[in-house]
Amino acid sequence: MTQKRTIPITCPGINRFIRPTVSYVKCHICGGDVEIWSDEETGVCLNCGAEWRPPEKEASCLEYCEYAEKCRELIREIKS
Repeated sequence: MTQKRTIPITCPGINRFIRPTVSYVKCHICGGDVEIWSDEETGVCLNCGAEWRPPEKEASCLEYCEYAEKCRELIREIKS
């Protein structure tokens, strides 16, 4: 029997990394849908395969918080 992994309670700043959500934008090449996950920096068009990057990187508490290294370790552990 497999053991269910529990996700610890964390600050809301890392939710997009440990509980990613999907959104869609229009492809700049063909107008198709590009699937982009909140924990990824790029997306790929589902129609033509073109890569999409957001115009500006979204700010993250991992860049300035004094507990950022602990959160990075937690993210690595959850994703492994």
